[in-house]
Amino acid sequence: MEVWTTIILPIFSGLVAAIPLVIKLIEYVQKARKEKNWGAVVQLVLKLMAEAEQNYTNGEDKKAYVMSSIKAMEHTLQYDIDEKAIGELIDAIVLTTKKVNTK
Repeated sequence: MEVWTTIILPIFSGLVAAIPLVIKLIEYVQKARKEKNWGAVVQLVLKLMAEAEQNYTNGEDKKAYVMSSIKAMEHTLQYDIDEKAIGELIDAIVLTTKKVNTK
């Protein structure tokens, strides 16, 4: 019984304390990886928007092309695509482009 209290109990309590730290570390690494890949996603969106500009005349068709292409490349990008965020990004780029072109 003495072995239990002097050796095993401190090891067990140390493991219990370390588990939440390991979970937080895993969450942090996943978030950092995702943020790192966001730049690649933005670059790809810009490239696909340029391609869509060449191939389509309707704005809805252009956006649909970019959205479907990004979704198809989700695994390659190692990024969980948030369609709403990508759609907002496309809209913001288009709005910025319109403001720049009118001045």
